[in-house]
Amino acid sequence: MKYRYAIGGALVASAVLFSLSTSVAIAAECDPLALRATNFGQTGAHVKALQSCLLAAKFDIPAGATGYFGTQTKAALQTFYRTALDISDWDGRSIGPKGRAALVLRTQGVTVNVHASSGGGAPGLKRIASETELTKYIEASRSGSYRSISLGLSSGAVTMGAPTVALSSADSSVPATTPMVPLPTTAGETSATPSRVSETNVQVAGIDEPDIVKTDGTTIYFSREGYARWYSDVLPTPMMDCVNCGIMPPTPQKEVGVTAVTAFPLSSLGIASDAIVERGQMLLVKDKHLLVILAYDKIVAYDVTDPTKPTKKWTNELKNNTQVVAARLKGGTMSLVTSTYLSATRPCPIIPIMRGGVSIAIPCGDIWVPVSVEPANVSYSIFAVDPTTGTETTSTTILGDSNNTTVYVSENNIYLAYRMQNATTNVIMSFLRNETTGLLSTTTIERIRVVDGYDISLNSKMTEIGKAVELELASLSENDRMLFENELENRMKSYLDTHLRDTDRTTIARIPLATLTVASSGVVPGHLLNQFSMDEWGGNLRTAVTVGDRWGFGGSKMVNDVYVFDESFKALGSILDLGVTERIYAARFIGNRGYLVTFRQTDPFYVLDLSLPTAPKMTGELKIPGYSAYLEPLSETMILGVGREDGGVKLAIFDVSNPASPTEKAKYSLKDSWTEVEGNHHAFLRDEKHKVFFLPGGQGGYVLSYDGDALTLKATVAGYQVKRAVYIEDNLYIIGEEKITVYDETTWKEVKTLELK
Repeated sequence: MKYRYAIGGALVASAVLFSLSTSVAIAAECDPLALRATNFGQTGAHVKALQSCLLAAKFDIPAGATGYFGTQTKAALQTFYRTALDISDWDGRSIGPKGRAALVLRTQGVTVNVHASSGGGAPGLKRIASETELTKYIEASRSGSYRSISLGLSSGAVTMGAPTVALSSADSSVPATTPMVPLPTTAGETSATPSRVSETNVQVAGIDEPDIVKTDGTTIYFSREGYARWYSDVLPTPMMDCVNCGIMPPTPQKEVGVTAVTAFPLSSLGIASDAIVERGQMLLVKDKHLLVILAYDKIVAYDVTDPTKPTKKWTNELKNNTQVVAARLKGGTMSLVTSTYLSATRPCPIIPIMRGGVSIAIPCGDIWVPVSVEPANVSYSIFAVDPTTGTETTSTTILGDSNNTTVYVSENNIYLAYRMQNATTNVIMSFLRNETTGLLSTTTIERIRVVDGYDISLNSKMTEIGKAVELELASLSENDRMLFENELENRMKSYLDTHLRDTDRTTIARIPLATLTVASSGVVPGHLLNQFSMDEWGGNLRTAVTVGDRWGFGGSKMVNDVYVFDESFKALGSILDLGVTERIYAARFIGNRGYLVTFRQTDPFYVLDLSLPTAPKMTGELKIPGYSAYLEPLSETMILGVGREDGGVKLAIFDVSNPASPTEKAKYSLKDSWTEVEGNHHAFLRDEKHKVFFLPGGQGGYVLSYDGDALTLKATVAGYQVKRAVYIEDNLYIIGEEKITVYDETTWKEVKTLELK
């Protein structure tokens, strides 16, 4: 029988959150990149690095950094663990990941902020000084990544798996003939113009987000997903005698990118142009009459002053496995976040974009990395872009992991988050050292400790450990071997549950819009659902996270937490252990309130009081069948939930006027199994004047009224693939791949349709 334990991320034996800073330089004699798992009796450069950092942190070693781990270094480590981490029983014979992270902080002069209820911690980000240092960092991060590592037991293996950090082998170098430009371091028809025009549903008012439909009130721009048929102006030649006579040739097809539709006044409804061939999410700069399209391999802008004749203004090509992660439009400036897979041969300069044959290069000195070595397979570049020219004015770049990337943009900051896939070697070693007493002999455990200190790859370490364990188990009887395997399985599950918040962590960086440089960064236990899992209010960041995975980590426990951080990522307060064994399906922060939905079999709807950042609390809970995947505030006391129940789309209004006792005020079920709103809030439209909202489903589109805090179906559109809706004056335009249907919102009668080619 083979036991497998999926351990995603670094299992670090800690229960602390650190106060993070990036402004203090590390002492010159202490190189955090050289720190490794180090044990008593060892010699070498990694021992000298440990000693240098201990000395820099003011922990005395009388003989100095000799490179030998003896009794003086052991005594210094004991004092360090007792002083810095409040661990009085550490034997001083080794230093683990928690100790190394805290040691780096001490060399920075940063005080450790112990938070006994939460796990994870990292000493923030720092700038890379050179290509050599970046290459060294990447090599160090790669040595801790693996997919499947077995202890090598012949009749029953314990295999511990984690996602491989696969660095791209693509060469990011630029031919000598290509110039490189480094970025700076640092409804009705009563008037010609409609008075009421809908906007894309966004998280923060005034900060536009890309979507497949945009309108300026007179023209609707629709980024198509299919093909539009067209017929040649030249009649085909009559068919001659042939083998395939009688078989008509296929109808010629033309790929359509963006269709511009004249929408207002309604009498002029028609296709203005389908000349734009690029497709993708769009941003519309209304005062400049610019349509920016985030296509697969490029970013392109069109002048749409005359929608019938769109003119291409500029094109930025995405290079070297680069893709757009997020974009926002605020105050005439476009914020752009891209990810570029790292080159193992030449990691910098990083070249995510080429404009007019000129490569936009990110110099090595403008790249930020975690001070504590973490697996990294991509670089995230954050740009401020002038949409009129496509010019990138400022930027910053952070190395990270491509897993579970989330971007949230507030009025003042960009928050970039990604789930950490840390090397698990240190906790695995800690587990084998400390949790196998009575299973493995002291000789084998000591061998594990020695191998742990070797400066070799994780695969090599586990191979050596597997040999040591196999050698001991070879002498066991079949009965004793079965006992070992069962006992090891139970101990590992218990260990994982105990260290749950150390197995799942997310890095978050705060980048002010004014400067586009890393102002602070932190690590939160768990992972984010989407951008609504983060929110800035009163200068603090609120986060909602799920800790653990039902299909991973080997343990069965899963919890949900809410944390409040100040602008330097010091943890101010938290609400822990919401929805045990469940995961977050929806989150929304509104002022000093928070709303959370977790789900497994029922839908716990939580009301959170966040008025006091240092003491947030859960004030009320409602358990009902099904779940909500999107939450929309209808008023201060009514929250709409969009989700599912019994396999169908469920809509519910939650009354939160009494935060201690939320109730389900209204409920409506659709005979549809799916709505895009569950995973994409841009598909949702609310018209506050008429007290209605729209959502597309698998079978068509639906308009529901929420007037009087009741839910009533007002109109439906069936028969074609509905995608979005916009309102102009009192007309609702329901947009799909095949046609547009227009409803009069005062009568809810269908007044016009337009077939799309």
